[in-house]
Amino acid sequence: MFEEILSATIRGATPLLLAALGEVISQRAGVLNIGIEGMMLIGAFFGMVGSFYTAEFVTFAPWFGLLMAGLSGLIAAALFALCAIRLRGDQVIIGTAMTLLALGLTEVIYQRLFGVTGIAKGVPAFQQINIPMLSEIPVLGHALFSHNILVFIAFLLVPCVYFFLYHTQLGLRIRACGEHPKAIATVGANVRRLRTVCLLFAGAMAGIAGGYLSLADVPYFTPGMTVGRGFIALAIVIFGKWHPVKACGAALLFGLGSALDARFQALGWDIPYQLWLMLPYVLCLAVLAGFVGRAEAPLALGKPYEE
Repeated sequence: MFEEILSATIRGATPLLLAALGEVISQRAGVLNIGIEGMMLIGAFFGMVGSFYTAEFVTFAPWFGLLMAGLSGLIAAALFALCAIRLRGDQVIIGTAMTLLALGLTEVIYQRLFGVTGIAKGVPAFQQINIPMLSEIPVLGHALFSHNILVFIAFLLVPCVYFFLYHTQLGLRIRACGEHPKAIATVGANVRRLRTVCLLFAGAMAGIAGGYLSLADVPYFTPGMTVGRGFIALAIVIFGKWHPVKACGAALLFGLGSALDARFQALGWDIPYQLWLMLPYVLCLAVLAGFVGRAEAPLALGKPYEE
């Protein structure tokens, strides 16, 4: 039972972690990407479409689908950047509009392509990989080292993002953009360009996180399948205090909530299953209520840059 819960926790944490890592970079640069939910949904849809329609022609259809997912998230982020950074619009309103647009757009295109009944056959997806020797370790081996490749990539990105943010000159400039943008502009940095690049990265990561859902977690797409994971990723960034390693721990906590939800439903207790489905979101509210007041956001977060 412990092994199953641990494995489910890691799988459930993966899309949240992918989206949260991109959001850490974006918010560290001063851009509040509320549209992350919509970008994940767009990534899930176009990732499925890319893999589905190339399955008959190439053997790497899931990778092509993942590329489509990342590109679609990046394009959505480019639209967000145009409105929020170039035109200096309200980032919360633009992000909310982005999510609503994604909900409607993906459902309409999905029904046009596949009809009301949906996809007639399975979508090529990433398969589980068992790391030799490590996956054979008693108790923890299968839970930690038997996953699809996107899980391993997500957790390997954590130290990479940490090193980039805290041990490179560009990472220092990005953090300065979120704290004192005018100060970093005085030494020749282009604040708007840096913020745009960070937002594009966040959009691509959100798209890949959505692609994980339709190409690795479950090999199909349903309208609205992100079911609030983008907003949970926002909560993870806050809970992790805008730090990639702490965000990883927060993602695992929420992944545990999802794993326990499935486990409690399987126990067959005489409790409405909807209450178990609420568990990750109740956990999200509890975390925000307990930590928002203590976490200090970047000083310029959500504020348009005025030259």
